[in-house]
Amino acid sequence: MAKKSDPFEKFKEATLGSSGTLSGALSNAATPRTVAKPSKEEPAVLAKVSKNANRRLVSFHIDNAMFLRLGQLKFETGTKYDELYNEAVVDLLKKYHKL
Repeated sequence: MAKKSDPFEKFKEATLGSSGTLSGALSNAATPRTVAKPSKEEPAVLAKVSKNANRRLVSFHIDNAMFLRLGQLKFETGTKYDELYNEAVVDLLKKYHKL
């Protein structure tokens, strides 16, 4: 009877075997790395500020037919839904004298 070869054992030997590149990477990961501290001469790098830092994600329901018309407007004007929604909110705030 022929000996069956286990595909997992082949994979394990290929990746974690003594000659595999992954085993070298895993054994090097166990050694601690030193982190270079910024010198006092170099200015500290400021954290990157997200473009959405002063914005809020809002979700709402919209009628299917209205959404299709909005999609046509989006296509015709070459704008994004986000821009159209923001324009509509600005128009509402102007209508009710809140802007």
